[in-house]
Amino acid sequence: MTSTETIIFVAFAVANACRLLAYLPQISVILRASDTTSVSSATWLLFFLSNAITAVYAARVAADLTMTLTFTANTICSGTIVALVHYKRTKFRH
Repeated sequence: MTSTETIIFVAFAVANACRLLAYLPQISVILRASDTTSVSSATWLLFFLSNAITAVYAARVAADLTMTLTFTANTICSGTIVALVHYKRTKFRH
């Protein structure tokens, strides 16, 4: 790996590690709140789909395990948010 590639790889890894941590406050708020109307389920569903497609691309086209695992983790986190919002909205609707 060249030094430029190393810098890009490290930047990718650090940014996505921070991104994974950034999901936690949103998940925490959703778990504590009874009203989730301020959370855009459409936005989080789009993030979920985008991350999932990128994970498949990384695995099948780029054959990059690090990228695959990173976007799989992002898919799981954004999917968790979508599922929690749906659960809360369904639970408090009845």
